[in-house]
Amino acid sequence: MPALKSGLLAFSAALVLAAGSVQADVKWNDEPFDQVLARAKQENKYVFIDFYATWCGPCKRLDEKVYPDATVSGLLNSMVSVKYDAEKEPWLPIAKKYKVNKYPTLLVLDPNGQEVDRHIGYLDPEPFVATIEGYRNGIATTAALTAQIKETPDDLDLLYKLGMKHADAGRSVDAATVLGKAMELDPKDTKGRNAEMLYALGEANYTDNRFAEAKPCYEKLVTEYPNSDLKSASYKRLATTQYKLGEKFAAVDTYWKSLEGKEEDPSALNGFAWFCAQRKIGLDRALPAADKAAKLSNRDPGILDTLAEVYLAMGDYGNAIKIGEEAAARDPNDSYLKDQVEKYKKAKVEAEQARR
Repeated sequence: MPALKSGLLAFSAALVLAAGSVQADVKWNDEPFDQVLARAKQENKYVFIDFYATWCGPCKRLDEKVYPDATVSGLLNSMVSVKYDAEKEPWLPIAKKYKVNKYPTLLVLDPNGQEVDRHIGYLDPEPFVATIEGYRNGIATTAALTAQIKETPDDLDLLYKLGMKHADAGRSVDAATVLGKAMELDPKDTKGRNAEMLYALGEANYTDNRFAEAKPCYEKLVTEYPNSDLKSASYKRLATTQYKLGEKFAAVDTYWKSLEGKEEDPSALNGFAWFCAQRKIGLDRALPAADKAAKLSNRDPGILDTLAEVYLAMGDYGNAIKIGEEAAARDPNDSYLKDQVEKYKKAKVEAEQARR
């Protein structure tokens, strides 16, 4: 596209001008998404989407450290750039459309609205520009890697890179084809990446709601790669997958295995208790875990909130309110904790009315 090439040259010139400045503002577009796509097509520009979540630390660092950078803002202002909270309306359907479930997800679309590529996670200003500008120039994209593999179909590094891109984008069938081949070509795991690929493939299947296909990926990882750093995460994801498949009792046992070596870790215990409370399973084990986590954390408000949720799931509204009020008192500026107390009180009233 000639107009695009001239636009890229203009951006390169803009970088030289921006080099003398320290900060600049990204002009985020606030139009509805269909109008964003229409504008990109009309103006022959790429689209940049930052999918974030309000609780995401790396997302906040992008706002604080990266977007104020003059070179970064110059790049993004040469595109149609938008920021979407992937967990809230009206952006939630857009996040689901692009199978976004990790934050931040930085997505680049071409002027016709087709995905060029995505990066998951934080990037400092210099690699941020190199990555996003590279995507616009067709460097290290899914399409570029696919073309390279046609020339060298058994290249383990290329297969790994392409397979992980398919997995990150939730293209589970493509990921299975490419990552499966990579693992078949390296059965002894000489590259030390098979556990990572298994986990990524499990995640791709999970994102695609292919839970029966996701389950053996996590099972194989914890069985064949017990020393992997992904072992604990795999047990957690396997538990969630089992729950999705209706295997509720197995899910509790499996999640518990993720606590191996972390029996005194309040965060790990809290995660187990929260998993059970939100699904109303294994509550006899969730309660002592949450109580222990609260003690180990010196009554941390967030962990007290989990303990209150366990009581709520058990139908013990009195203790849920009591613990919820303690959590809110420990962090009086947290509106979420205050809302939680009101939720518990409402649940108690509704339960009493139902018994009448």
